[in-house]
Amino acid sequence: MSKKTKSLFLIAATALAATLTYVVVQGRRANRGTIRVSGNIELTDAELSFKIPGRVAERLVDEGETVKAGQLVARLDSADLEQEVALRRAEQAAAQAALAELLAGSRPEEIAAAEAAAQRAKTRLGELQAGSRPQEIAAARAALTRAKAETERAAADAERYAALYKKADVSAQQNDAARTAYETALARQHEVEEQFKLVEAGPRQEEIEQARAAWLEAQERFALVKKGPRQETIDQARARLEQAKQSLALATTRLSYATLAAPFSGVVLSKHVEAGEYVSAGTPVVTVGDLEHVWVRAYVNETDLGRVKLGQKARATTDTYPGKRYEGNVSFISSQAEFTPKSVQTSQERVKLVYRIKVDLLNPRMELKPGMPADVEIITEQ
Repeated sequence: MSKKTKSLFLIAATALAATLTYVVVQGRRANRGTIRVSGNIELTDAELSFKIPGRVAERLVDEGETVKAGQLVARLDSADLEQEVALRRAEQAAAQAALAELLAGSRPEEIAAAEAAAQRAKTRLGELQAGSRPQEIAAARAALTRAKAETERAAADAERYAALYKKADVSAQQNDAARTAYETALARQHEVEEQFKLVEAGPRQEEIEQARAAWLEAQERFALVKKGPRQETIDQARARLEQAKQSLALATTRLSYATLAAPFSGVVLSKHVEAGEYVSAGTPVVTVGDLEHVWVRAYVNETDLGRVKLGQKARATTDTYPGKRYEGNVSFISSQAEFTPKSVQTSQERVKLVYRIKVDLLNPRMELKPGMPADVEIITEQ
């Protein structure tokens, strides 16, 4: 090799080295200004379910449909719940009316009715103390005579039908009917005999005492009606009204549980039941996701953690939409180290300690979907 050739070679080598040094330095500066991480798109989603069991009357949304916060997505058959609300509302109205009546006091006709009841109780006590009247005894004896005659007639019929049955002149059913009629008449006769004995003996002392107690109770009732309702009674009526109100509120709440609404605006990601199916409380009906506010869950090494700050701007790209960037910012940095998730391919990477971060992304066209891989570039220096 000539001296001229060697000189040209040295000049070229020096120039190449200078160029490589420049590229590396510039690359490091670029790396110092950004951190690249990878992860998957995640979002806030909710499995919507009823708080009570029932049969799904209607599912109003389908997969892929957008929903607004508060929009009805499904409802249960609520006929029984509506009846329960109507019943509780009627009970509340009745309790309200009862309290109003107590507060108004006793009406003149109520006082008159209580007085008449007390007088009837007094008359009844007097009758029992006087014993059975002759005409009552005569009537009881006549009833017994009629019962005996009926028994004798039924006995004769039963005997006649039994004889005919032996000759096969009547059916077994006719014979049984005659026998049953006799037994019924005999039982009635015994009943009338006991009644006659009671009438003939007159009222027992226990009956007289019961009548006296009823008279005293009627007198007390009359006095209370004249005086009007006691404060304790009014307080009890108020308590019953309050209980009726609570029962109505509970029934109304349960009726509201028969409708299912979206907790936030988003997109129906999946459906889990169809109309007509019976579901238990807590069974997912649809899953709604907030596609307008998505984020990437990613991990940074310990060496890069100090460069990552909350609020730093970031840009994300995906293989699905190459060349398109999605703006965002760092919204969460974990304060606790963890091993790289198992989803990382190599075992060497899985044993490294990393810190979880969350990068919120703007998704106005709702192109980013949950689970979609994304590469994120965090801008650490402006």
